[in-house]
Amino acid sequence: MRRGSTNRELKHALLERLMHYYHFLCGQPGAPTPDTVTSTEIARLVHMDDTLVRKDLAAIGVRGHPRVGFRSVEVLSAIRGVLGFDTAFESVVIGAGRLGSALASYPGFASLGMGIVGLFDNAPQKVGLTCGRHVIQPMVSLPTVVRNHGVSLAILTVPPDATQEVADQAVAAGIKAIWNFASTSLTTPDDVFVRHEHISVGLAELSYQLSRMSEQ
Repeated sequence: MRRGSTNRELKHALLERLMHYYHFLCGQPGAPTPDTVTSTEIARLVHMDDTLVRKDLAAIGVRGHPRVGFRSVEVLSAIRGVLGFDTAFESVVIGAGRLGSALASYPGFASLGMGIVGLFDNAPQKVGLTCGRHVIQPMVSLPTVVRNHGVSLAILTVPPDATQEVADQAVAAGIKAIWNFASTSLTTPDDVFVRHEHISVGLAELSYQLSRMSEQ
């Protein structure tokens, strides 16, 4: 394997495809990862063209081996390196409703380099309650937690009408990236990256495919 330069910014669509490849190679829980894999095998499982698979892997510096294909460990290592999974970072969840509580308790984030060090909510009846390994804290404690733990990411699961105010508080506390699960846009400084996770987009795709199937 030869690693190419990965300093250039990768496009959003490529990042998503790399995650598809990563999940495919990791396999199902308890199933062993294959030693080698071909671009055709990856393409078939993720419903993509094998030429695109080879192009994507070449973009992160991975080359196949003649009559062998790609060594899975090399592909996984390259994807982890490019996506930063081997560089741990800390995060907080703001909004201790059902979604926020579920995200704060999800153990799979650790394998992707993300730790969750705090769960916050402004509702007095929630503050002090235990959710998994977290004790729900008030928003006034956010700056201290961000500073003490070097937190860089805030995951927002608050109602839409409160999202901008909460985002402003997170930025003021020193947050550099926001993962927004509320169905509303945000205004943030240029040096703060925001990822909007609109569940409705996934639902729209499913609805579209179901409607097409019903017409056949």
